[in-house]
Amino acid sequence: METLDTWGISDCGLVRQNNEDAWLIDPSLGLAIVADGMGGASCGEVAAALAVEAVVEYLRNPAVAGAPEELLEEAVRQANRRVFHHAQTQEGCQGMGTTIVAALWRLPRIYIANVGDSRAYLCRGRQLIQLSYDQTLVNELRVKFGLTAEEVSNFPHKNVLTMAVGTGPEVTVRTHVESLIPGDQVLLCSDGLSGPVPEPEIAAILATPDPLPSKAERLVEAAKAHGAPDNVTAVLLRYE
Repeated sequence: METLDTWGISDCGLVRQNNEDAWLIDPSLGLAIVADGMGGASCGEVAAALAVEAVVEYLRNPAVAGAPEELLEEAVRQANRRVFHHAQTQEGCQGMGTTIVAALWRLPRIYIANVGDSRAYLCRGRQLIQLSYDQTLVNELRVKFGLTAEEVSNFPHKNVLTMAVGTGPEVTVRTHVESLIPGDQVLLCSDGLSGPVPEPEIAAILATPDPLPSKAERLVEAAKAHGAPDNVTAVLLRYE
Protein backbone atom coordinates (compact mmCIF):
# COMPACT_ATOMS: atom_id res chain seq x y z
CA MET A 1 0.00 0.00 0.00
CA GLU A 2 1.30 3.44 -0.95
CA THR A 3 1.70 5.78 2.00
CA LEU A 4 3.24 9.14 2.71
CA ASP A 5 4.71 9.71 6.16
CA THR A 6 4.58 13.37 7.20
CA TRP A 7 5.96 15.69 9.84
CA GLY A 8 6.18 19.45 10.34
CA ILE A 9 8.01 21.85 12.62
CA SER A 10 8.33 25.62 13.03
CA ASP A 11 10.58 27.79 15.19
CA CYS A 12 11.00 31.54 15.71
CA GLY A 13 14.75 31.30 15.18
CA LEU A 14 17.31 33.27 17.15
CA VAL A 15 16.50 36.84 16.08
CA ARG A 16 12.75 37.26 15.46
CA GLN A 17 10.41 37.76 18.41
CA ASN A 18 7.33 36.31 16.69
CA ASN A 19 6.76 33.61 14.11
CA GLU A 20 5.22 34.82 10.84
CA ASP A 21 5.45 31.40 9.19
CA ALA A 22 2.40 29.14 8.85
CA TRP A 23 2.30 25.49 7.88
CA LEU A 24 -0.23 22.72 7.44
CA ILE A 25 -0.40 19.00 6.69
CA ASP A 26 -3.84 17.64 5.75
CA PRO A 27 -3.69 13.91 4.87
CA SER A 28 -7.40 13.90 3.95
CA LEU A 29 -6.66 16.31 1.11
CA GLY A 30 -3.18 14.97 0.41
CA LEU A 31 -1.89 18.49 1.04
CA ALA A 32 1.04 20.19 2.74
CA ILE A 33 1.79 23.92 2.82
CA VAL A 34 4.45 26.30 4.12
CA ALA A 35 3.85 30.06 4.02
CA ASP A 36 6.27 32.79 5.12
CA GLY A 37 4.43 36.01 5.92
CA MET A 38 5.72 39.56 5.66
CA GLY A 39 4.36 43.01 6.34
CA GLY A 40 5.37 44.13 9.81
CA ALA A 41 3.54 44.06 13.15
CA SER A 42 1.21 41.05 13.09
CA CYS A 43 0.23 41.39 9.43
CA GLY A 44 2.80 38.88 8.21
CA GLU A 45 1.45 36.07 10.29
CA VAL A 46 -2.10 37.07 9.29
CA ALA A 47 -1.15 36.94 5.59
CA ALA A 48 0.42 33.49 5.97
CA ALA A 49 -2.55 32.13 7.92
CA LEU A 50 -5.06 33.57 5.44
CA ALA A 51 -3.19 32.04 2.51
CA VAL A 52 -3.10 28.57 4.06
CA GLU A 53 -6.78 28.82 5.00
CA ALA A 54 -7.77 29.89 1.48
CA VAL A 55 -5.89 27.04 -0.20
CA VAL A 56 -7.51 24.46 2.07
CA GLU A 57 -10.99 25.90 1.59
CA TYR A 58 -10.68 25.93 -2.19
CA LEU A 59 -9.38 22.36 -2.41
CA ARG A 60 -12.21 21.16 -0.20
CA ASN A 61 -14.78 22.79 -2.49
CA PRO A 62 -13.22 23.60 -5.87
CA ALA A 63 -15.27 25.82 -8.17
CA VAL A 64 -14.62 23.58 -11.19
CA ALA A 65 -13.24 20.10 -11.77
CA GLY A 66 -9.66 19.90 -12.92
CA ALA A 67 -6.36 18.09 -12.80
CA PRO A 68 -4.54 18.24 -9.44
CA GLU A 69 -1.96 20.70 -10.78
CA GLU A 70 -4.70 23.03 -12.06
CA LEU A 71 -6.64 22.81 -8.79
CA LEU A 72 -3.56 23.60 -6.73
CA GLU A 73 -2.63 26.55 -8.93
CA GLU A 74 -6.14 27.99 -8.71
CA ALA A 75 -6.15 27.45 -4.93
CA VAL A 76 -3.01 29.61 -4.66
CA ARG A 77 -4.68 32.27 -6.84
CA GLN A 78 -7.62 32.25 -4.46
CA ALA A 79 -5.19 32.72 -1.58
CA ASN A 80 -3.73 35.72 -3.40
CA ARG A 81 -7.16 37.30 -3.79
CA ARG A 82 -8.01 36.80 -0.14
CA VAL A 83 -4.75 38.23 1.21
CA PHE A 84 -4.84 41.14 -1.25
CA HIS A 85 -8.43 41.97 -0.27
CA HIS A 86 -7.50 41.89 3.42
CA ALA A 87 -4.50 44.14 2.79
CA GLN A 88 -6.67 46.65 0.95
CA THR A 89 -9.52 46.74 3.46
CA GLN A 90 -7.87 46.39 6.87
CA GLU A 91 -6.15 49.41 8.36
CA GLY A 92 -2.43 48.95 8.89
CA CYS A 93 -2.17 45.90 6.65
CA GLN A 94 -1.36 47.61 3.35
CA GLY A 95 1.59 45.94 1.67
CA MET A 96 1.37 42.71 3.61
CA GLY A 97 1.91 39.45 1.80
CA THR A 98 3.34 35.98 2.05
CA THR A 99 5.33 33.43 0.14
CA ILE A 100 3.79 29.99 -0.25
CA VAL A 101 4.90 26.55 -1.31
CA ALA A 102 2.35 23.74 -1.43
CA ALA A 103 2.41 20.05 -2.28
CA LEU A 104 -0.65 18.07 -3.37
CA TRP A 105 -0.12 14.34 -3.73
CA ARG A 106 -1.94 11.70 -5.73
CA LEU A 107 0.61 8.97 -5.25
CA PRO A 108 2.96 8.24 -6.79
CA ARG A 109 2.71 11.75 -8.24
CA ILE A 110 3.19 14.92 -6.25
CA TYR A 111 2.26 18.39 -7.49
CA ILE A 112 4.16 21.47 -6.32
CA ALA A 113 3.05 25.11 -6.53
CA ASN A 114 4.97 28.10 -5.21
CA VAL A 115 5.01 31.87 -5.10
CA GLY A 116 8.06 33.70 -3.72
CA ASP A 117 11.09 31.95 -2.29
CA SER A 118 9.77 29.29 0.07
CA ARG A 119 11.13 26.07 -1.39
CA ALA A 120 10.27 22.49 -2.22
CA TYR A 121 13.09 19.96 -2.46
CA LEU A 122 13.18 16.33 -3.51
CA CYS A 123 15.70 14.20 -1.64
CA ARG A 124 16.40 10.98 -3.54
CA GLY A 125 19.14 8.97 -1.92
CA ARG A 126 21.78 11.56 -1.11
CA GLN A 127 20.81 13.93 -3.92
CA LEU A 128 18.87 17.11 -3.14
CA ILE A 129 16.93 18.61 -6.05
CA GLN A 130 15.01 21.90 -5.87
CA LEU A 131 11.50 21.45 -7.29
CA SER A 132 10.25 24.99 -6.73
CA TYR A 133 11.32 28.17 -8.55
CA ASP A 134 12.64 31.13 -6.55
CA GLN A 135 10.74 34.27 -7.53
CA THR A 136 13.54 36.56 -6.38
CA LEU A 137 15.49 39.31 -8.08
CA VAL A 138 18.76 37.41 -7.91
CA ASN A 139 17.26 34.23 -9.38
CA GLU A 140 15.55 36.10 -12.21
CA LEU A 141 18.88 37.74 -13.03
CA ARG A 142 20.60 34.35 -12.82
CA VAL A 143 18.14 32.83 -15.28
CA LYS A 144 18.15 35.82 -17.64
CA PHE A 145 21.84 36.72 -17.61
CA GLY A 146 23.50 33.49 -16.47
CA LEU A 147 24.99 34.71 -13.17
CA THR A 148 27.64 32.38 -11.77
CA ALA A 149 27.26 30.68 -8.39
CA GLU A 150 29.81 33.14 -6.96
CA GLU A 151 27.91 36.13 -8.34
CA VAL A 152 24.68 34.78 -6.87
CA SER A 153 26.39 34.22 -3.50
CA ASN A 154 27.74 37.79 -3.45
CA PHE A 155 24.56 39.45 -4.73
CA PRO A 156 23.61 42.22 -2.25
CA HIS A 157 19.81 41.82 -2.45
CA LYS A 158 19.25 38.07 -2.37
CA ASN A 159 16.02 38.36 -0.37
CA VAL A 160 14.20 40.78 -2.71
CA LEU A 161 11.08 39.01 -4.01
CA THR A 162 9.69 39.54 -7.49
CA MET A 163 6.36 37.92 -6.58
CA ALA A 164 4.40 37.30 -3.38
CA VAL A 165 0.87 36.29 -2.44
CA GLY A 166 -1.31 39.29 -1.60
CA THR A 167 0.85 42.17 -2.84
CA GLY A 168 -1.11 42.60 -6.09
CA PRO A 169 -4.43 41.61 -7.65
CA GLU A 170 -2.81 38.91 -9.81
CA VAL A 171 -0.02 36.46 -9.10
CA THR A 172 2.24 34.18 -11.15
CA VAL A 173 2.23 30.66 -9.71
CA ARG A 174 5.11 28.32 -10.55
CA THR A 175 4.24 24.60 -10.72
CA HIS A 176 6.06 21.30 -10.97
CA VAL A 177 5.01 17.64 -11.16
CA GLU A 178 7.20 14.83 -9.86
CA SER A 179 6.75 11.05 -9.87
CA LEU A 180 7.97 9.62 -6.57
CA ILE A 181 9.75 6.33 -6.02
CA PRO A 182 9.90 4.49 -2.67
CA GLY A 183 12.26 6.18 -0.25
CA ASP A 184 11.88 9.64 -1.79
CA GLN A 185 11.51 12.55 0.61
CA VAL A 186 10.03 15.97 -0.12
CA LEU A 187 10.95 18.97 2.01
CA LEU A 188 8.88 22.15 2.05
CA CYS A 189 10.58 24.99 3.90
CA SER A 190 10.72 28.73 4.45
CA ASP A 191 13.89 30.65 3.62
CA GLY A 192 14.73 30.63 7.31
CA LEU A 193 16.07 27.14 6.58
CA SER A 194 17.13 27.26 2.93
CA GLY A 195 18.80 30.67 3.33
CA PRO A 196 21.37 30.04 6.07
CA VAL A 197 21.85 26.28 5.75
CA PRO A 198 23.85 25.05 2.72
CA GLU A 199 22.07 22.49 0.57
CA PRO A 200 24.71 19.76 1.13
CA GLU A 201 24.07 20.04 4.87
CA ILE A 202 20.30 19.74 4.34
CA ALA A 203 20.88 16.72 2.10
CA ALA A 204 23.12 15.04 4.68
CA ILE A 205 20.44 15.38 7.36
CA LEU A 206 17.70 14.02 5.12
CA ALA A 207 19.87 11.10 3.97
CA THR A 208 20.16 9.69 7.50
CA PRO A 209 17.91 6.77 8.53
CA ASP A 210 16.43 8.82 11.40
CA PRO A 211 12.64 9.17 11.73
CA LEU A 212 11.09 12.33 10.30
CA PRO A 213 10.63 14.11 13.68
CA SER A 214 14.36 13.74 14.39
CA LYS A 215 15.28 15.01 10.95
CA ALA A 216 12.99 18.01 11.38
CA GLU A 217 14.58 18.86 14.72
CA ARG A 218 18.05 18.55 13.21
CA LEU A 219 17.09 20.90 10.38
CA VAL A 220 16.00 23.54 12.89
CA GLU A 221 19.17 23.05 14.92
CA ALA A 222 21.22 23.44 11.74
CA ALA A 223 19.51 26.76 11.03
CA LYS A 224 20.27 27.88 14.58
CA ALA A 225 23.89 26.83 14.21
CA HIS A 226 24.03 29.22 11.24
CA GLY A 227 22.48 32.08 13.21
CA ALA A 228 18.77 31.49 12.42
CA PRO A 229 18.10 35.14 11.49
CA ASP A 230 14.53 34.33 10.42
CA ASN A 231 11.69 32.00 11.35
CA VAL A 232 12.42 28.39 10.44
CA THR A 233 9.71 26.05 9.13
CA ALA A 234 10.12 22.60 7.60
CA VAL A 235 7.53 20.07 6.47
CA LEU A 236 8.82 16.60 5.58
CA LEU A 237 7.07 14.01 3.42
CA ARG A 238 8.44 10.50 2.87
CA TYR A 239 7.04 8.11 0.27
CA GLU A 240 6.86 4.45 1.30
